[in-house]
Amino acid sequence: MTNDEECLRRFGAHCRAFYDASLILYPSSSSLASMHEEKKSEDNPATDAKRRGAEGKVVLEALDRIAAMRSISESMKQRQDGKVAGAMQNSIDNLRQEHASIAKSHAGILTECGLLDIDRFLKKEDDNLLQYIQMRDATRQRSHKISMLHRQSSFFDILSEAAAMHENSASSQQRLTQVNNVQQAIDTIQRFAQKYQSNVGAHPFLAGIHKMLDLQLNPQPESRRSSSDPNYVVRWKFRGSVLTEACKSCHCESDADELTYAREAIQMLFTFLIWIKDIDVEGGGSIVPTEENGFGTEETSEPVLSFEVSKHLSNANLRRILAVLPDPKRLDARATGLVEVVGPLESHDGPLPRKNADGHEDEQWPWFARLEFCTLL
Repeated sequence: MTNDEECLRRFGAHCRAFYDASLILYPSSSSLASMHEEKKSEDNPATDAKRRGAEGKVVLEALDRIAAMRSISESMKQRQDGKVAGAMQNSIDNLRQEHASIAKSHAGILTECGLLDIDRFLKKEDDNLLQYIQMRDATRQRSHKISMLHRQSSFFDILSEAAAMHENSASSQQRLTQVNNVQQAIDTIQRFAQKYQSNVGAHPFLAGIHKMLDLQLNPQPESRRSSSDPNYVVRWKFRGSVLTEACKSCHCESDADELTYAREAIQMLFTFLIWIKDIDVEGGGSIVPTEENGFGTEETSEPVLSFEVSKHLSNANLRRILAVLPDPKRLDARATGLVEVVGPLESHDGPLPRKNADGHEDEQWPWFARLEFCTLL
């Protein structure tokens, strides 16, 4: 292997470190006793990835400066206007100074990647720059694909964990008829909405919850059923990537777990909805076509989740939940997924009817409870 090939290989390794750190989400380390006891160490995968990602950023920015200088240099040869050529030369000089400044503290990394000497890239007949750019683009493409698989795997873990906790809780359906348990669910939903409402990345998800509950409470005029009809059931389907792709934008620095948003969203849904298990978690989900992206249209295994309102949750309590959700008019995105009315139980795979739509199983709320959920003020 020649020296140029070795430099290109090391450059690719730094590129991979940067893109992986930027795209792949890391759960909190299982070795930490608590979030408060977290220590920044080399043994922490997320911390180590950030360090290597920072080094990769230095290398990629150096390549960007070199590519800019090469482009400006070639454009100067075609310019006849002295003032324009002078301005271009000033830009090249500024980029050189910036590169020299960065090299003072990162000379080792730039040297091993072959990016310390920039003059060798400025020759028109030199094709090294093209090889570096091709390496960068190929590495970025690879990291995007790996990050998609990593997020999908992490999401299945979160979903399985939440489902197991929900199934193990005694009388998980009937508990939503009791005032204290409904209030706990409302508090969980309200905390989630207040925490993430300011982040646009969460708006499609929040709008989807609101649309589902609104349709469950207010059937369309052409519907033959009323909201109190046990056989009137609304189902919400959405891609799991709606949650995993928003983890980066919705991540708070105070959260040790970069998957906190997806984890809290799933846990929140399980407080008042039931998961319709139409995917095989162990098998990796259902095969659905991905949308057009940087790699073209291809098929990948991605979960499409389906949820319905808990069968013991009454319309009155649904209104209480709806009251703490943000108004869709204040959200900057439409509802994600598909919200649809599903028919009565006609086959083994059909929806089960609601058991407490009219609230006959509900514990009576105190008279002042309606004041707590007044939305007029």
